[in-house]
Amino acid sequence: MFKYIIICILVFFLNSKAFSLELIMINSKNCFYCKKFLSEVEPEYNISELPLVIIDNYNPPKWFKNAYKQKKIKPYRGTPTFIIWNSIQDYEIDRIIGYSGKERFYNQLREIFSTFINENENT
Repeated sequence: MFKYIIICILVFFLNSKAFSLELIMINSKNCFYCKKFLSEVEPEYNISELPLVIIDNYNPPKWFKNAYKQKKIKPYRGTPTFIIWNSIQDYEIDRIIGYSGKERFYNQLREIFSTFINENENT
């Protein structure tokens, strides 16, 4: 239910703005909460307007390292960290730190996008 609300918000917003968003998950293979997210959410995650990109904390891709060095991605301390990334304008919109269950995760996403839409409504 929650992911469908997010999809509706994203479809409405992305139809009126030029954004290309991704949900970046910073993952560690030894992280209990990362494994829990990957088993509970990732198999059925299919929000095409916010594709999930999983990045290995110990071997991030070059573009991620560059964005981090340029301070386009804020520092992070642990895993999992979920970053909502605007890949057209190369900046971090917001983030979710940690994972405490599927329902809470989707609620947090919904809250982030509600705030983001309200802030960008008049731009």
